[in-house]
Amino acid sequence: MARRAGVVIRWLITLIIVGAGLFLIWKFIINKPKAVYENPLAAVKVAKPYRADLEQSLELSGYIEAQAMIPVVPFVQGTITGYYAKAGDYVNEGDVLAQIDSEPYELQAKQAEAVYLAAEATFTRVSNLYKSGAATQQNYDEAKAQYDAYKAQYELANVQLGYATVTAPKSGTILMAGSAEGSIGTSSNPLYVIADLDKLQINLNVPERYFDLINSNKSEIKAIVSRDGAIAEATLDTIAPYVSPESKTFKVTLKLEGDVSDFRPGMFVKIRMVYKTYENALVLDQRTRNTDGSAYWYDPETETARYVSLDVIAADNTRIMIDEKWKDTLFIVDGQGMVLEGQKVSVR
Repeated sequence: MARRAGVVIRWLITLIIVGAGLFLIWKFIINKPKAVYENPLAAVKVAKPYRADLEQSLELSGYIEAQAMIPVVPFVQGTITGYYAKAGDYVNEGDVLAQIDSEPYELQAKQAEAVYLAAEATFTRVSNLYKSGAATQQNYDEAKAQYDAYKAQYELANVQLGYATVTAPKSGTILMAGSAEGSIGTSSNPLYVIADLDKLQINLNVPERYFDLINSNKSEIKAIVSRDGAIAEATLDTIAPYVSPESKTFKVTLKLEGDVSDFRPGMFVKIRMVYKTYENALVLDQRTRNTDGSAYWYDPETETARYVSLDVIAADNTRIMIDEKWKDTLFIVDGQGMVLEGQKVSVR
């Protein structure tokens, strides 16, 4: 009996263990509650609009020019016997730059002088005779006319002799020196080109669509000229009163101001022409808006993103000017491309 009772007890213990194991398997494996996946909240960065000066401008390009390019030409023709300056030299007004062979003009001056002196002697003699009544009025007039003509010829010969020495008409830097000693100098071929490198300008061909805008804001226009890190300011000089029908552009001339030592005629430059300035404006960075121009602001009460189509008052390359009603609004400035209207977001 005792033996049978022990066997029964062992079976009961075994059944209890197996039953407990089956219960645990059912509870924690078979009947385990399924996990519910929740999308993480989109992380965004927010910021309020801020105050800054905003400048509306046009981006243009052009070439530096000297305000005056002065060709140096000889007024007489002949062989160049002296050529004294080279490109890059600074010359003062009146400096001798070249010499034309003067021998023919010296001979011409001597010939004119001889004829002039003879006419002067004749006129003096006839004048004395006329005063004494020994010569007629006609004799006097003929001698006077001949004297005046030969005097003018003599003076002209001396002027031409002086022109054989070519001098600088203005002070400036020689941009081009295209001749040489031994070549022929003529009035149709400049020996040099001189410019004042402290007086530079830019002639711009501006598209027709900006004609009214520039004319209506011409008193406010300022320009920034740049090239390879060098910067200079420029002011509006002239606006052409017409539009070219061929190119559909109009000409605007800017004068460079201040230190222009980094700029030379012929250089390609970029110009930012500022035509209107808003001081202490309420602005947002351009990156706040999506490519379609929309933006999102953050509602702290609901912790959601709210869609808005901003009315932009003005804009430049980096900022937009918005209405004062948005001054205390938190705009999503990073992550706005990944959210939708009314979506909960996580602010970082």
